[in-house]
Amino acid sequence: MQINLFRCCARFSFFTLGILINLSPASGQDVLRSAETTEAIEYALSSEDEALLDEIQRGCFEFLWKEVGNPVPLIVDRLTDKRVSSLAGVGFQLSAIPIGIERGWITREEGLERARAILQGLVTRDDNKKYGIYLHYVDPNNGGMHYEKGPQVQASTVDHALLQAGAMTVASYFGGEVADLADKMVADANWKIYQTQPEGFVSFGWRPDDEGHDLEKPGDFRPWNWHDASAEEHLVTFLAVGSPVAQHSVPPEVYYKLHRVMKRHEEMPPYAVSWGGPAFTYFFDHCWIDYRSMGADNPAEFGVDQPRIDWFENSYRAMLTHRQRCIEKSDEFKTLGPNSWGLSPAADVNEDGTIGYIVQSVRPNIEEKDNFCGGTVTPYAAGSAIMFMPELSLQALRHFRNLKDKEGNYVVWRDLDEGGYGLLDSFNLDRTEMQGTPDYISIDDGPMILAIENVRTGLIWKLFMQHPSSKLAVERLKLGE
Repeated sequence: MQINLFRCCARFSFFTLGILINLSPASGQDVLRSAETTEAIEYALSSEDEALLDEIQRGCFEFLWKEVGNPVPLIVDRLTDKRVSSLAGVGFQLSAIPIGIERGWITREEGLERARAILQGLVTRDDNKKYGIYLHYVDPNNGGMHYEKGPQVQASTVDHALLQAGAMTVASYFGGEVADLADKMVADANWKIYQTQPEGFVSFGWRPDDEGHDLEKPGDFRPWNWHDASAEEHLVTFLAVGSPVAQHSVPPEVYYKLHRVMKRHEEMPPYAVSWGGPAFTYFFDHCWIDYRSMGADNPAEFGVDQPRIDWFENSYRAMLTHRQRCIEKSDEFKTLGPNSWGLSPAADVNEDGTIGYIVQSVRPNIEEKDNFCGGTVTPYAAGSAIMFMPELSLQALRHFRNLKDKEGNYVVWRDLDEGGYGLLDSFNLDRTEMQGTPDYISIDDGPMILAIENVRTGLIWKLFMQHPSSKLAVERLKLGE
């Protein structure tokens, strides 16, 4: 079993191919709302669309609801590795609970008890956080330190950010004890102490020097930092700016100093690119932050000389280009095409038949490298892009849902009444023995169920943005003005 310790940070791709194509820089250009993006926001779902999305969301929800630890019900990292829980995945798990209630899949009482048990299990322990920032991986059964041989012990600012976003979502939904626990998590997070890097950027995290399990022993802040303006950096810095504890927050200028590297593919519109360019680097933050309602920001108000960017528009351009790159590679990889696209970190089948993990690179990006990882498609990437390009995303989701092999068996879909959880994590039609990867991952199913719900009702946007910490961040960053 291969575990990518840097899964939530695609800049650590271990696969690189330098393919020469026209991916020209486009520095200094503002990214403003287009008519195409406005049209996408106003897109009306048909009854057939709603039925398809309901089915896909239900699969995601059932995985996040059932594959949990005991007595603390934390979602496992992935179906094929239940040793640990990724707290990033728990953030998505928490946010999915209101969806399950509103859709009628669970009762409010069941959802309330689940959210309370998760937060109690995490917040009341001391061995799962450092300076209020939670570990990447914990024991799925108790929320504490995992002691089995496996992932390295590290307090991770991005995994904490994803966890905190989920906690803030259920705080707004339930109030009461759930809100008290979530708000303690928010207040305890000392972002300021992690602000150890040049220009005030937030460090990736902290870990013990001896790589052991004692968080009270000497350790160090990781030398890498969140400095490029893409999804993970935005969420980390947004939450750090919005801390209600003055000595724990970072100044809003740090958000605007995140490097906005502008590039474009051929004649397609320019946008601020991420390090490696996999799809999740353009949608993770949008699962919670309602950039759709904000328009272009203004770094100049904070003394920073960078382009103004409408981040909803930016992700629309990024995913449109991402799809185009996949189409252009369809002659090389059988799985890719106009309705079969989406490259984002996921489970994949190794040459020896074991299930590993891939992290793709897709130009235009900062690292200037391509790696399509054999053309393996990750359905959650196209599914999560529904926020920016609903029509194209729906076409892809319908293709994934209905795709069959020569024997008439579904390639990607696994029925819930047969023990499946809907769309598999990835698939590759260039393989002969196995096409769909028999795995589900919490940080993959998680964004897809949230993104779909945001398009259908805007529920997660509404809940997250009404939390006091979100309101504080918006005010300090002067977003939406």
